[in-house]
Amino acid sequence: MTKIFAHLMKEVINPGLCLGCGACVASCPHSVLHMEDEKPVLKARCELCNVCYYHCPQVNDQAALEARIFGRGAAASEVLGIYERAFSARASDPEITAHGQDGGVVTALLAALLKTGFIDGAVVMGRDDEWRPVPKVAVTREELVECSGTKYSRGAILLGLRDAVDLYSGERLALVGTPCQMKALRAMRSSERAVHRLTDRIKLCIGLFCMEAFPYEGFFKRVIEGQLETKLREVAKFDIKRGRFIIYRRGRPKRELAVDALEQFVDVPCKLCLDFAAELADISVGAVGSPLNYSTILLRTSPGFEALDLAKRARAIELRPLDDVGPGVEAVRRIATKKKREANNEIERRRRIGKPLPPWLLPPAPEESPK
Repeated sequence: MTKIFAHLMKEVINPGLCLGCGACVASCPHSVLHMEDEKPVLKARCELCNVCYYHCPQVNDQAALEARIFGRGAAASEVLGIYERAFSARASDPEITAHGQDGGVVTALLAALLKTGFIDGAVVMGRDDEWRPVPKVAVTREELVECSGTKYSRGAILLGLRDAVDLYSGERLALVGTPCQMKALRAMRSSERAVHRLTDRIKLCIGLFCMEAFPYEGFFKRVIEGQLETKLREVAKFDIKRGRFIIYRRGRPKRELAVDALEQFVDVPCKLCLDFAAELADISVGAVGSPLNYSTILLRTSPGFEALDLAKRARAIELRPLDDVGPGVEAVRRIATKKKREANNEIERRRRIGKPLPPWLLPPAPEESPK
């Protein structure tokens, strides 16, 4: 049975399983879908083309996408997914290390790729003055630096891809996103209904290590700004280190919260996610496994190797094998294993009590009409 947006509403959006990635909206060939309050909304007559449904990351099976990318699925022992080499790195430019997260590796890499012409634009997550995530198309080093840093809240990054193609006429693009956003991009790129006008422009997918995200209204506005009385306009940076959620404020003392105490605010889809290390990316990047102010890099594909080699030859990053530093790849494996274990436990719990699960976790259902 071919499924349409009404099925997406019934199976993903209404049960609270939407990731807010914007894949369905960006893919819609009739431009009748829009994002409102981090969710897709139908604004005109649906043409029943079914493109939106089959590009949703909550519909697509991770293993099937992995097989399309790498030619095989990851073995049970490959808890970080399929990768070839692991490094620890940081940016060579002091300005980028000062503004970026954990050494500014992603910003430095993208800046080098722009300079060498490997890409002509990068789709990244920026923010407004109150830390609301906003997808941006960066075409200069200055724009990359401005968008650097982790937001810890989800955003419709695939709308940035649509803008990069439709508004910037990008031909060679990089896209930076979380594991679920990488999954959405791969679904858009490799399905039978692939949106080639968008995805054929992608030269590089950079995935970010991600344990969880927090809803903007429910956590950043209600808790940080409301309960903690910390104006988001005053925040210079957010970070998570050693089990603490750290809020750096301009000209004022930082504030800290225990990450364990924030469990109640974690988005439900994050609790069901099995992917910590962005296993479907060309390059995966995150702080775990490397020393302070450095990032771990997992190289997975040929485009990833080519991009990193260009950045290395441009002396944009300082690079050394992850095996030569501590705590090393075992620390990444521990966190990835923990996320998979907790997600599987939550999936089984929801099955037992009859709570909704994403379509990719369900057996094929008999044909039915959307209500």
